[in-house]
Amino acid sequence: MIAGVIKGLIVAAVAALLLGACGATAGGGDCTAKGASAATAATTVKVISDPQTQGAYDPKTVNLQTGGSVEWDWQDQGKPHSVTADDGSFDSCLQNAGHTFVVTFTKPGTYSYRCSIHGQMTGRIVVT
Repeated sequence: MIAGVIKGLIVAAVAALLLGACGATAGGGDCTAKGASAATAATTVKVISDPQTQGAYDPKTVNLQTGGSVEWDWQDQGKPHSVTADDGSFDSCLQNAGHTFVVTFTKPGTYSYRCSIHGQMTGRIVVT
């Protein structure tokens, strides 16, 4: 009985440490979203599940005119994901299905982004 309780406490402690190492948890944690806009988006990127990876952005690449906005729409029912710019200019933090996040791009360039906990989950915005 006591061994089972101790095992349960150890499992809970390890889970908490692993979640902490991944950054914020969906809807809380130590991440503060940044770069969000209230603009109407010209394009929507779906944040979806993918049986080949931990998740995906659909489409993976978006071409956009300067001043345009992109909305990410979380649709993956199974896992939280983030939209985190490689250059640090925007970050949705980890979110679950039903969340949306909009960013307006005011300068030309290529903006690469990823999920903060699923390194193979990448996308990019090309602004002209």
